[in-house]
Amino acid sequence: MTSGGDDGGSGASLKHESYKITGDPRCPEDAPSSSVRMTCSRSNFRAAGWKEEDFTKPIVTIAAPYSNSMPCNNQFRDLADILAEEVERLGGKAHLALTPVISDGQSQGTKAMRYSLVSREVIADAIEVMHEGYHADAIISLGGCDKSVPAAVMPLARQDMIGLSLFGGPALPGEHPKGECGKRALDPGKVMEAIGAYGRGLIDMEELHTIECASLPGSGTCSAMFTACTMASAVEAMGMSLPGTASHPAMTRGDPRSVPDQKRADCAATARALFALLANRTSARKIITRESLENAVTVVYAVGGSTNAVLHLLAIAREAGIPQEQFSIEDFHKIGQRVPLIANVSPHGPFHMSDIDRLGGIPVVMRELLDAGLLHGGCLTVTGRTVAENLANTPRVGDLGEQQVLFRTSAPLAPAGNHILVLRGNLAPESAVCKLSGKLDIELTGPARCFNDEDDAFKAIVGGQIQKGDVIVIRYEGPKGAPGMPEMLGPGAALVGAGLGKHVALVTDGRFSGASHGIMVGHVTPEAAAGGPIALVRDGDMITVRPGARVLTVALTEAELEERRGQGTRPPA
Repeated sequence: MTSGGDDGGSGASLKHESYKITGDPRCPEDAPSSSVRMTCSRSNFRAAGWKEEDFTKPIVTIAAPYSNSMPCNNQFRDLADILAEEVERLGGKAHLALTPVISDGQSQGTKAMRYSLVSREVIADAIEVMHEGYHADAIISLGGCDKSVPAAVMPLARQDMIGLSLFGGPALPGEHPKGECGKRALDPGKVMEAIGAYGRGLIDMEELHTIECASLPGSGTCSAMFTACTMASAVEAMGMSLPGTASHPAMTRGDPRSVPDQKRADCAATARALFALLANRTSARKIITRESLENAVTVVYAVGGSTNAVLHLLAIAREAGIPQEQFSIEDFHKIGQRVPLIANVSPHGPFHMSDIDRLGGIPVVMRELLDAGLLHGGCLTVTGRTVAENLANTPRVGDLGEQQVLFRTSAPLAPAGNHILVLRGNLAPESAVCKLSGKLDIELTGPARCFNDEDDAFKAIVGGQIQKGDVIVIRYEGPKGAPGMPEMLGPGAALVGAGLGKHVALVTDGRFSGASHGIMVGHVTPEAAAGGPIALVRDGDMITVRPGARVLTVALTEAELEERRGQGTRPPA
């Protein structure tokens, strides 16, 4: 029996923590975790099918947030089995841990969306319970739909586990059967925008149904640079997944359901990397550092990623024990002022994650950033090598020939400082997050149109009640107010679909989908339910959104705000 690790040692030599549950023959019989004391534990393992030789193998958790009802994670039972086969072939004993998972795409516009962000914690906790509760030695965690990608990394950081993550992969973009969408391929964002277009009479029911049926062609996450692909790119950039795996599709045109050969190869490579990590005792906190998180943020800005990355990377930093003084929301803004937008992908461009993959994946993006002095090349990764070592033979963007997907940092799609910005002002005393996705010279001052519920705002947009120049305020949608901080993709996409995306700002204490684009300001804090100024705004108040100056204000004096606060605010019934 061999471990399959780089040390060429036996499985027993890699077994450490799991002796506590299978019994340690090296301990005296009356000692905790001795073979005698763990007799009952082994009896239960035998009942589950374990053989005598399995008790000398390292236990490897295969964590899989799985549901057969959603495309992002519906392959995860198969992926878990493939990973388990690879682990056992290399001398380990696979321990499957399936967790719940919520689909953002399916819960959009429903109260079920309140469970979406919360599910990140549930998944992370479930993985920790299943790993620590079995004294496993190492872990491979699968990430798919939005919250499951950070959730797959958070427990590794929290408990400093030995392990790595593998992204299930994006779907391919949809193809309109009549070619009516021009060169821009279909993705879930187009479905949401089509709803707004239908509501304003810009498309008919037949076209809406066509887009519904064609936009998501098979298994995999959203095909665009929405939250799942953003976070997969970030996890690869921070060194917690193997280079190149973030962009490998979960499907092929010929077989939209089965696990492709490339993803099977990713499973084998991930298992080999795990055994090398185990042999070298390389745990998560040796990889997840302030510098590696800065690398992750840099890549998020370069690819035009989701604002949800702010929430998730801050959560991973906290789990890794990195103090807020070293890594905070302000660091996102500072990094963003240096990093240009170089990926021309949806939602701000016509291309998709599979197009980045065709050019070499996220490593090509990282090589471009490294050569520009924007990455920390000395950060350790799960390959056992540094970022710079991993990228040594990766082509530069300039080496790719003629293409319009990736741009050089010296001639970017948009200059630095024009993607995710952190705003402040009397409407957001602590902070708010604005997503520009490369749009330049954005500034809007307009009358507030206030809604205490996402559904009411959506009805007003599709009902033609919103005019150019308005500023929509959707409040009581934060962590406490909703509760759960749901995404406001429905109203935002309805604005774009109605042709108002460039002319109406949306300000909310909720959050946005990675598919959101337009003039979007979310994460307003303090939130309305916590007594934030956003609760005091009334219809007609003039709101200014000035991203270039990092300003979000309402034209009210402090005295006027205090007067309204004294009158009380009424949350929605």
